[in-house]
Amino acid sequence: PPLDSAKRELLEELGIKANDWNELLQMHLSNSVSDEFGLIYIAKDLSFHEPEPEDGEVLQIKKLPLNEVFNMVMRGEITDSLTVAGILKTHLLIEQGQL
Repeated sequence: PPLDSAKRELLEELGIKANDWNELLQMHLSNSVSDEFGLIYIAKDLSFHEPEPEDGEVLQIKKLPLNEVFNMVMRGEITDSLTVAGILKTHLLIEQGQL
């Protein structure tokens, strides 16, 4: 299931476990040339552990305030569709008092 995959990836790549998961959005990355589909979750009530990357996986972790990431999206410094959509929707929900 997608949520199980999200939990596994969060632990593997960042060493984070979350007790509260909510689906933020579902999106088709292209409805004309691909059937690729993405899901984004908001993870809350976090605990921090050692990351468990897969063999050969080299990751650089960078912690930034959400406002800074939002500004990076707005300046075009972050351009991948899932990240842009997730950050914009999260920012909007916070502004509306829904998160």
